[in-house]
Amino acid sequence: MATSLGTATATRLSVNLSREVAEALAEIARKHGSSITEAVRRSISTQKYVEDAHKRGAKILVEEKDGSVRELVFF
Repeated sequence: MATSLGTATATRLSVNLSREVAEALAEIARKHGSSITEAVRRSISTQKYVEDAHKRGAKILVEEKDGSVRELVFF
């Protein structure tokens, strides 16, 4: 992305999303009672956390209700 983010407290971005992704984002916002903007912020924060954990060599695990554990593998 060739953009320069200024020193303002907020930066307005314009993105193109597929209908499927836009609907998923709207669903996330509805489930949490938040705005689309807040859903985007949370999604980016989650992605950043996962990438930082991966960089440190950490594993991301999901434990199912039945007790089975799976490792999430990100490329």
